[in-house]
Amino acid sequence: MNGDWGVPIRLIKTEELAALMGYSSANSAFREWLVSLRITPVPGRRGYYDPLLVRRRLDEAQGLATVEQSREGQPVDLVAQRRARRGSK
Repeated sequence: MNGDWGVPIRLIKTEELAALMGYSSANSAFREWLVSLRITPVPGRRGYYDPLLVRRRLDEAQGLATVEQSREGQPVDLVAQRRARRGSK
């Protein structure tokens, strides 16, 4: 191997995710919100979240992606998703 691993994997800590989502801390309300959206920590890494899973679950909650699309791993048009989130054409 030449040491080129491509794009580095980035995980988000619980406290960081809470702040990004507008919570003052990783309190019980934040944890209930995670459960309601089916956002779970990375297996074996309690307290760390995959940003792709978080984005996928937020898209589902906003009606921008269906659960079936998420599970099938269909290629998605990221520009179209961003435009849909922003309400533009």
